[in-house]
Amino acid sequence: VLSTLALVLPNSCAAGQRAIMNAAASIADAVDVSTINRLLQDVMQTERNLQRELFDTLGKKDQITERLTRHQMSSATLESIRNGSTRLHSDVLEMSALANVVSDQVRKLDTEQSSVQSTIIRVVLNVDMATCLDGIKNSLECDEYEAAAGFVEEALVNCVANENKSAQFNQALEAVAGVLRDKISSAAVKGEVEQVLRFGKLFPKVGLSQEGLQKICQYLCKRITEQSNQDRVSSTQPSSSDDGVSRTLMLLSELFRSIVSCIEQHSDVLVDTFGSIGLETLIRNLNKECDVCGSHLLKRYMDMRNKNIFQSAKDVQTRSLDSEENVVDPRVIEEYLEEIISMCQISRQYNRWLHDKLTDGQHNDAQVTNTNTFHGDHYNRSLQDVMGFYIKLEEIYLYENVALAIRINDEQVDSLSSSMVDDIFYILQKCARRATETGSIQAVCASLNHINNILTGEVHGATRNDLQHADLNFLEGVLSTSSNDPKIAKKQPKSATAINNADVIADNILVLKQEIEATLGSISGFSSDRERIKSCLHELQEICGIFRQISREALMELIQGILMYIRPVFDTLAALSYEMDETQYSEHEDCDPWMHQLLVQLEEKVLLGLRPHFVSSSFNVLIGLFAEALATRLEGIILTELRFSQLGGLQFEREIRRLILHLSSAFPHAAVREKFARLSEIATILNVENPGEIAEYWGAGSLKSRLAEGEIKRVLNLRCDF
Repeated sequence: VLSTLALVLPNSCAAGQRAIMNAAASIADAVDVSTINRLLQDVMQTERNLQRELFDTLGKKDQITERLTRHQMSSATLESIRNGSTRLHSDVLEMSALANVVSDQVRKLDTEQSSVQSTIIRVVLNVDMATCLDGIKNSLECDEYEAAAGFVEEALVNCVANENKSAQFNQALEAVAGVLRDKISSAAVKGEVEQVLRFGKLFPKVGLSQEGLQKICQYLCKRITEQSNQDRVSSTQPSSSDDGVSRTLMLLSELFRSIVSCIEQHSDVLVDTFGSIGLETLIRNLNKECDVCGSHLLKRYMDMRNKNIFQSAKDVQTRSLDSEENVVDPRVIEEYLEEIISMCQISRQYNRWLHDKLTDGQHNDAQVTNTNTFHGDHYNRSLQDVMGFYIKLEEIYLYENVALAIRINDEQVDSLSSSMVDDIFYILQKCARRATETGSIQAVCASLNHINNILTGEVHGATRNDLQHADLNFLEGVLSTSSNDPKIAKKQPKSATAINNADVIADNILVLKQEIEATLGSISGFSSDRERIKSCLHELQEICGIFRQISREALMELIQGILMYIRPVFDTLAALSYEMDETQYSEHEDCDPWMHQLLVQLEEKVLLGLRPHFVSSSFNVLIGLFAEALATRLEGIILTELRFSQLGGLQFEREIRRLILHLSSAFPHAAVREKFARLSEIATILNVENPGEIAEYWGAGSLKSRLAEGEIKRVLNLRCDF
């Protein structure tokens, strides 16, 4: 039954068929009634579902029928649309064929029109060319060269448009160019600057811009050379050597001025006619002439100056300072040096002007290449010879004048240093400034080396000699005159003057170094050359330290005399007992057995008596060294001669604080507190109530002690109650 039902169901109920066929297979396999009943219920439920779907499908019959009717009605409309589309397609094909025909006709007409226009242009150009040729011919006949050049320029434009040149035009062009060459050559021979410029400006119009620029530059250079040669010849036999040198320097200056004037006068015309390259070309050509002419003038200067000056001057390293022989007058040497400086300054001004001029030209035209200023080989070689002459003269000048300053060294009124110090500094300062004015790294380095050699040689030896011949233990003389005649008291001890000389020379060296460093920016050179100058300046700094050390050693000897003078105070301190009880503490505080005496002798008799005889830098160093020596002496007395109780330590700490306060107030520029730091720390340790307080002051995380652990234990052992 189930198999039959599955076969009669429509194809749309394929799922139902499969369900019934599966049920039939299950019934066939069933063996008991309960299974068969269950399967029967499933089959009946499936049948009901299929019937429900069949009824739903039959309910849609009217809708399907209506849709079929509408489709049948629209088929007629679609047929008419198809017929219209067919007709439109035929029309489009016909129009496309007609458009292709029209396009071919337009292309043919455009080609014919282009050919006609090209023909018209050629005819017009030929007419213009004929007009230009007639204009050139007529202008040359009437000597109207500007008009002829204008016609050539117009014809050249036409030739560029035509992309060819006729033989007739080439002949006309050569004729105009030949006339311009003849005219500019004739004007150059006659020396007519305006005519040379007039015809030179016409060359760019005939396509010969470079040739015209070269002819103008050649003429201007020729004028500069002829003028320089004429001036040099006119001054070949001066009335004296000095007049000849002055004339040579004037000619060198005039050479630079004439070149600058020439550039200034004609630069605008050249730039307007040839562009910025015209100015650059003019400067380059004038520089070549300046190189040769300037070199001749420098060689002439060297020939006119007496080079035998080196033979007559003795070797600066072997001559004795005591020798008063002065073969070469330093004033003559200084005159030579000023002449060389004048030449160097003129050259630097010329270089600077050229650089500015070329830089302005490059700003106006980006096509101008970067150019250097005046760097002629001939002139530079001659200038190097002059600079070698300068360096040797500067060495002789330095030696002669420094030796003279040392020989005439004398004490000055109202001055704590001798005349040698100011004289030598003036000489060194003048030479250093003069070297920087040359603008030459070699001259600056050579002058610095000469200065360093003289400072470490002659000046150092003279300072040492003054200190050796002076009595450094002049304290008794100062104290003995402090209460007598004021005129005698004001007399400056030679040893104090020698010490001041060393300190003032060191200060002057630093000033000189700073001045040289400030002027290095104006000197051009390679980095290696600047390193040479820095090396010389570093050596100058080291020389300053040498003179500081000389002063320091002399002051240390003086301090030993001061300590000997106040030795009774030290003896009094060593004889005291600081193992005090309260009664002894009060008595000691009232009588003040040694501190008051020490302060009176130091301030009123010793230090204040010495202050008028020393410059401030020397006196400050003296106070610092004396404070250090005094602290060391007091420390030695404490550690070897004294014992302390707590009250004694308290009293000693008060005395040390009083000493530090007094000295630091009286001499605020000296680092007194730093010098007494160890002694102050020892006094603090002697004042502690018990050794455990040491850890609170200088333990981990506390103040850093200036005493080592062993020294702290040694100080604690001085306490009698520990």
